This record gives sequence, structure tokens and C-alpha cells, in this order.
Amino acid sequence: MENLALKAEAREKNIKPKALRRKELVPAVIYNHGKADNIQIADEEIRRLFSHGVSESVLIDIEWGGKKETAFIKDYQMHPLNGNITHIDFFRITYGEKIKTRIPIELTGKPVGVREGGVLEMFLHEIEVAILPKNLVPSLKVDISELKIGDAVHVNDVQLPPDSKALIEGNPIICNVAVPAKLKAEESSEETSAEAAKTEEKASE
Repeated sequence: MENLALKAEAREKNIKPKALRRKELVPAVIYNHGKADNIQIADEEIRRLFSHGVSESVLIDIEWGGKKETAFIKDYQMHPLNGNITHIDFFRITYGEKIKTRIPIELTGKPVGVREGGVLEMFLHEIEVAILPKNLVPSLKVDISELKIGDAVHVNDVQLPPDSKALIEGNPIICNVAVPAKLKAEESSEETSAEAAKTEEKASE
């Protein structure tokens, strides 16, 4: 996957965000290894960038100050009313040096258990990994078509990109196919009835 491209300009620290927004510019910072640079980006560039869908697993080539640097979006803020981007934090990368980032999980296929009446539950939507930038992927695809009722997929079941490691404690569940609530209620009712019958049987002895 090719990196996204973005044009930016150097930004003076004493310029207030409101003044930038009046000029249809968005303040941003690009940082790593204790160094941070202030930049500004045109609204139209931001809209174009976000139209592609961005996450920590998407690399962006930022052209600014007569040079080009590669980074990913570590964080961003949005206006609570109009949804416009008001600030972006870019994390600068160095090829050949591992980074810590989050990759979204993409489930594919329809589980056998769902066709049998089960309910698909998803508990984890992304995995934090240590990975070389060249091995980054937009998402981690997980085929769930063979899952039956009661089956689950754990983090250790996911195939990660080469030379990468999941940075998460234990082996948490990503998703499972659960027994439908109605069936659970019926089973509970049957168990209660069976217990009641046993109690009556013992009482009559």
C-alpha cells in the first residue's frame, strides 16, 4: 500500500489556533525522539487526507519546509459541533526502527454459528503492535467463517505481519459466537424444572 501524501507549512508558535482557523488552516505537530515541530495544514488538505480513512496503521508522507518526512496520525481533535478537525499530532517514523502503533481488526466471513442462530460479539477492535514501518498493513484480517456457537478468536490466533509483536497482556478474546439470549433462557428454564423435579422426587421418598 502506498503512503498517503500531505502538504504542510512550518508554523510559528505564537500564532493562536483561532487566527489559523480564520485562514482555513489547521495547527499540527510532528514529533519523535524528543523533537517536535509545529506545522499548519490547509483545511482542504485535511479533508482530502481523511477521505481516505486514517489510523495509526496508515503512513503519510508530509512535505513541509523543503523536506519530506513520513509519519502517522497519533491523535487528533475535532470540533464538538461541526466535526471539523482542529488539531493533529503526527508521529515521525524512521525506516528500520520499530514503532508502537495500533492496527484495526477486520473480521471477514459469516460464522457458521451465526447461521445456526448464534450471536457474534466483538470485544477488541484493534491490536497494539511493535512493528517495522515497511511491514505496516491497513488492517489485520481475521476469517471467522468457521466459528461455531461457543467458539472464540483470541489475539494469539491472529497472524501478525512479519517481524512484529502484539503489545497486549495475556491472550484476550477478540470475538466469539455466543448462545442466543432466548436459548439461554430456555436452557435455564429447563434446568430449573429438572432441579425442581429432583427436589419433589426426593421429598416423596
